[in-house]
Amino acid sequence: MISSYAALATRNTEFHADRVFDPRAIAAMRASLVPMATPWLAVHAAARERGLRVLTADRVEAEGIDPRQVLVIAYDWTPDAERLIARGARPAVLVSFEPPVIAWWLYYHLEEVSARFPHTFLFEGARDRVARTTWFHPLYFPQPCPPPRPTGRPWSHRRFLAMINSNKALPRGRELARWLDRPRELSVRREIAGLRYRPIARDRYRARLRAIAAFAEHDDFDLYGEGWQNRHPAVEPALHAAAQRAYRGTVEDKLKLLAGYRFALVYENTRFSGYISEKLFDCFFARCIPIYSGAPDIAQYVPPATFIDVRQFPSFPELERFLRNITEEDAKRYVDAAHTFLISPAFESWCAERFARDVVDALVQTAEE
Repeated sequence: MISSYAALATRNTEFHADRVFDPRAIAAMRASLVPMATPWLAVHAAARERGLRVLTADRVEAEGIDPRQVLVIAYDWTPDAERLIARGARPAVLVSFEPPVIAWWLYYHLEEVSARFPHTFLFEGARDRVARTTWFHPLYFPQPCPPPRPTGRPWSHRRFLAMINSNKALPRGRELARWLDRPRELSVRREIAGLRYRPIARDRYRARLRAIAAFAEHDDFDLYGEGWQNRHPAVEPALHAAAQRAYRGTVEDKLKLLAGYRFALVYENTRFSGYISEKLFDCFFARCIPIYSGAPDIAQYVPPATFIDVRQFPSFPELERFLRNITEEDAKRYVDAAHTFLISPAFESWCAERFARDVVDALVQTAEE
């Protein structure tokens, strides 16, 4: 039976009922979900041009579609994906925009899970862990192309420093609160898995908190994001109090917000080869200079002239002195370098349309085979 449908199986219920393919529904989602959802608009459109309908996995049964006509795009390994495949759907694409510290179960079982799929799209650091039978596609976190037109206030009218991050913490040690956490990335099982595959345990939430604490005493540092109102039970009160001093609320429009700042602290969830999230590019789009801490191989993907690498500074006071001494002319060199990168052929690898084309090619190839 020829496949004419592709089902996106994801854990996030806000994506269900085809909402992830509806621009209006995406606009109404939590800000932290939008970067994860937006690339699927391009996949949906590219698939339609090839005569393939992409829908969310929950719609297969709801519409009475024969699973044998369905190709499965598994965003992580989910109950919906497992259920559809058990009913005759064909595994086609395995993908995740999350690093090992979040999608820890997938990365821990990656060889076994990826062996089910002819195509796997993950960050470069996962290449050596996938099954030999799957075609590994190095994942570049999909971005809008052409990039948003650069915006921003004049340098002299911008505030000093911002950070946009949700409140997460994966503390080390044996605190009781640590073991009682419930979210997907927090569990005893994750801790054990991290002993056997170290990238699972290499979260950088403590590093993020230390950066916040280092700048929280300054009136021109502002913290934004979800979940900072309440203290995580395993975070020391002093660290949380520092974050509270700088906290300014949640964000509806990240680019508009960043356009009012000279610099932004960009701390990824982990250090993992190829894992460079949308946070860096948000700064580029807003003509805000990113202070980056994340992918160890960042310079292989993004020109070093476009950002400030935290690793160059042995302490936060030294980083601050460097930032305070940057002139408007210095800043223009960073901003111009970022703009040159965004309009160069090198940025095409990050385009959502490129990701969509590659995913749809994989679907069609699987269907033809």
